[in-house]
Amino acid sequence: MVLAAQAVKNGEADAIFSAGNTGALLAAGLFIVGRIKGIDRPGLMSTMPVIGKDAGFDMLDLGANADNKPEHLANYAVLGSFYAQKVRGINRPRVGLLNNGTEETKGSELTKKPLNCFRKTLRSILSAMSRLGNYWMVQLTSS
Repeated sequence: MVLAAQAVKNGEADAIFSAGNTGALLAAGLFIVGRIKGIDRPGLMSTMPVIGKDAGFDMLDLGANADNKPEHLANYAVLGSFYAQKVRGINRPRVGLLNNGTEETKGSELTKKPLNCFRKTLRSILSAMSRLGNYWMVQLTSS
């Protein structure tokens, strides 16, 4: 993993994929490759399938961080939006928070605060998004 992280840092590779220890991978990314300016925490991402569609959706954070703050969720929105645009070629990605309802009043204190944080943090890229809001899982897997 250290050699792979050094290859990314040196421009010899574009990404690191690993089936190894997640903590070691995140440590190599943080301490060798470094942080993206403005991003406090890295997040694990996967592209998930959608029933009846060729394209899926990108989901962050899939377990790297057990205790997040609204600002961290906004960081994941930035990372996911960038990935969707630059890697997957989606011009106006939808960015949302998986929640127990689509209304802004639903959820825990952690899930209520991020939308306002998203709007402040993502002001510069909001025009590149087609939607920002809460989602139910069924909306992600069937549309």
